[in-house]
Amino acid sequence: MSEMDNLPTLEQDDQLAEPLRRVSYEAGMMLGLEATRDEQAYHRRRLTRHQYWLQGFGTLAGLNVTMTPETHPDANDDVSVRLHVSPGVAIDGLGREVMLHEAYCIDLKQWVEAQSEAHLLEGYDGGPEVLWLKVCIRHKDCAIARQPVLARKLNLNTDAVQPARTADSVQLELIPERLPPEDDRYHPWSSHEPVSDAMPPLSSIETQTLQAATATSPEAEAQLKMHARLLHALDGSGLSTTNLADELDAGARLLLARIRIETSQPGDPIINPMRIQINNLVRPFLTTPSQLAWLNRQSQNNN
Repeated sequence: MSEMDNLPTLEQDDQLAEPLRRVSYEAGMMLGLEATRDEQAYHRRRLTRHQYWLQGFGTLAGLNVTMTPETHPDANDDVSVRLHVSPGVAIDGLGREVMLHEAYCIDLKQWVEAQSEAHLLEGYDGGPEVLWLKVCIRHKDCAIARQPVLARKLNLNTDAVQPARTADSVQLELIPERLPPEDDRYHPWSSHEPVSDAMPPLSSIETQTLQAATATSPEAEAQLKMHARLLHALDGSGLSTTNLADELDAGARLLLARIRIETSQPGDPIINPMRIQINNLVRPFLTTPSQLAWLNRQSQNNN
């Protein structure tokens, strides 16, 4: 499936504030292909919105980015280095499930050689000394099981076929990008501005409620202050109707790792494990109650 074939799904999933609609079945009503697609989209988009608004986005488990080999005797040798992404589960920037059943890898040296110098310059941080790359993942539709269909035009040279199924798949990307100038902190509502740290104005009875919570415990006060801020979280922009940035799938991407490559040759860096550092801890994570219970059991068994 080409990127343009994937565009309708991206645009549809990106409309986070669009009212959903489902098919209203009645006896004798004629329903076509559009009704079937609306029925599928209704249930799928309800699930993705639930995950986006209630869970956010980030890694649930796995998807660790590593490289092989990890060391090399001479840091000036240009060698073959493979990046690996381990199996794992995540939710991408539009609330869609991302699941890798097996490890994926790419030859970093071959990838760099295939890029233009102008493309790589997007990742150089103020000079030729450091090249920054980021590893991203997102959900992607995959057309499979092509079957013959009725031809729409006369005298076609080939048999008309269309995919009979759309499988859930993933798209892994390696993107040259220098570090953001400011703190790119994680927040689940990626299409909205971060909530101000300042307390919103409260009514007299709300102030009394807050003071009562303060007398109870610091934890109760902090929680009530957070609730007060959430009341005004969408005052400025309302529900966002679009999450995608200038690029087609920028809003859907989920950051997995940032890669730092020390080099002195702009456009043609030396690929060597001694010059490469991978940081997996810059990604957003999702922590669920079941994960916490599992980690707690693991720690108890180890002790």
